[in-house]
Amino acid sequence: MKTVIVGYTQDTGGQDALAVARSIAAHGGATLVVCVVTPESWGPSSLGVDQDYNRFVDEHATALLDSARAILRDAPNVRYERIAAKSATVGLTQAAEREAADLIVLGSASGNAVGRLLLGDVTDELLHMSSRPVAVAPQGFASTAPPTRVTVGFSGTEGASSTVLHALGLAGALKVPLRIASFAVRDRLAFPSRFGPELEFAILERWTAQAQAALDAARAQIAVTGYPVETAIGVGANWEEALAAVDWLEGELMLLGSSRLGALQRVFLGSNAAKMVRASRVPVIIVPRT
Repeated sequence: MKTVIVGYTQDTGGQDALAVARSIAAHGGATLVVCVVTPESWGPSSLGVDQDYNRFVDEHATALLDSARAILRDAPNVRYERIAAKSATVGLTQAAEREAADLIVLGSASGNAVGRLLLGDVTDELLHMSSRPVAVAPQGFASTAPPTRVTVGFSGTEGASSTVLHALGLAGALKVPLRIASFAVRDRLAFPSRFGPELEFAILERWTAQAQAALDAARAQIAVTGYPVETAIGVGANWEEALAAVDWLEGELMLLGSSRLGALQRVFLGSNAAKMVRASRVPVIIVPRT
């Protein structure tokens, strides 16, 4: 890992993003680039409005970067950049490509419950445009714990192996264990009441057995490297319960793969992954489909 970019805004989401980005960059041995994106300058105006507006933007960007410096204080290997672009999405995407960033970190949208993730407009756009992994910090994330484990959501479908390998690379860079986990939601509406709960339990047991077999196969592939890896299965009546069915460590990171419907080399969340993101109480990293 060489470079982590964080899109900083002067609100709780920006502070959450800084906390996650600082932890990952510091323990991954990467340079942290704090980016403040501002609108492109107006052209010359006969009324001089452009000069006043540009001065205001300059002062605002300087204040934002100063506040980021105050939060990070003596953190090593940090650069601070102001980027002028048509939008925050364009600015962060261009910065990530220029820096060959390993990761872009953003905060959750404001108004979300503390400890939960909510994708705002910028994050949603970036997930569709970026060719780089994107991390989202939960609202109110204030943990100072170093990374402790990487858990990768494993679907067992085609393309899931590349997501596991990406998670292995991240775990190795952070020097933490890897966990491969599968999650499922019990859909009671799929089983008419006349069949009773027996059918649901039978199907769930079959899925669990298949999921465990796929997890064991994935673990066996990783085990040949000698890297520590474990597996877990979480099932619940909804995604919150499914994720809560397995233990989560302070400092844990969850990694999800992009939807198979997304364009190659672009990040795009499928419906289940999007629900898992909203239900997660730990930072989530979404990696592009390869």
